[in-house]
Amino acid sequence: MRREAVVEKTAVVAEPEGSVLRGRSGRRTVEERQQAVLDVPAGKANVDQVARRLGVLPATVEGWRQDALAGVAEAMRRGTAKSAREFVLERESTNLRRVVTDTAIEKVIRASARTPSSRERRPSPGRRPARAFKGPTSRTL
Repeated sequence: MRREAVVEKTAVVAEPEGSVLRGRSGRRTVEERQQAVLDVPAGKANVDQVARRLGVLPATVEGWRQDALAGVAEAMRRGTAKSAREFVLERESTNLRRVVTDTAIEKVIRASARTPSSRERRPSPGRRPARAFKGPTSRTL
């Protein structure tokens, strides 16, 4: 019986600009996608050249570009204000702080209600109260 090893071929071809063509499929790093998106409007390369260099379809690069533009538009719309998600998280944080504070206060109140102060303590039934020392008496002399 003869077994054949399957070897994955990865084509690496140097392009004139000094960039490397990646012929394997897979995910691209954030840095690769950012650079691809920035290269197109900067005029360093067109969409087809970037796609060929990264070994992806031109539609993929175009999708990255559209996502980047949508993110920039959202940031410009929002300005320095907080996002809706940040408002929701802040509200939840405030509510949780109130609950924790209320719970801590209730715990202290319950603990103080369980242990009476020294003035309120009474001898338990069945025990004689301790006699106070009155000094030496004639019987002890």
